[in-house]
Amino acid sequence: MTGLVLQTQADAPAGRLEDWARRRGFTLRTLRVDGKDPYPDPREFEFVVALGSSASAAGGGPEWVGRVIEFLRAADAADVPVLGICFGSQVLAAALGGTVHRLTVPEVGWVTVNSSDTDRIPPGPWMAWHEDGFTLPPLAYELASNAFGVQAFCDRRHLGVQFHPEVTPPIVERWASSDHADMERAGVTAEDLDPAPHAADAARAAEVLFDGFAARAGLVAVASGA
Repeated sequence: MTGLVLQTQADAPAGRLEDWARRRGFTLRTLRVDGKDPYPDPREFEFVVALGSSASAAGGGPEWVGRVIEFLRAADAADVPVLGICFGSQVLAAALGGTVHRLTVPEVGWVTVNSSDTDRIPPGPWMAWHEDGFTLPPLAYELASNAFGVQAFCDRRHLGVQFHPEVTPPIVERWASSDHADMERAGVTAEDLDPAPHAADAARAAEVLFDGFAARAGLVAVASGA
């Protein structure tokens, strides 16, 4: 059983998702969507994961953003479940009929969410790092939110989350050590983003979230206990 990971940039890899997939018996294939490789047919895969990006889906972004939206629209038409993470949730929302907009202030830091289904979306802690929000697609329903808006939604077998369940401590440390104007705009420092106090709880929450997506999507490796 193979999933396709849509990666947008080198410093935003699948991270914790890779270890989870290996333990659950899934194979992951990664496509750099910002490169020149052709997009495959989504029907070749049992599921798709769209990762985060510093690009925006609110308009004015690189041309490949539109191609990702069209690919996710094709995956939906082919009944291939999608897990959208941060930017991935925004392009998923756009593909399904929602709209993406710029936030007044970026959401950056370790956050908790108000979850209506804690068995699928634990309250956190989650690493958030995004400048865009979105409106729910017509057939979607909200699973979690906070003061910044929708934080998780479900649309049939698809799941979109605004935060980053996939990040490992080294990924967070790499992001925090970079020169990010959005950190300054959000009023946070590298010390605020220290993953050490949150790593164990974040790992447990991510496991619940990934398993919840797989169960809802009907991926048999979870049901068989692989």
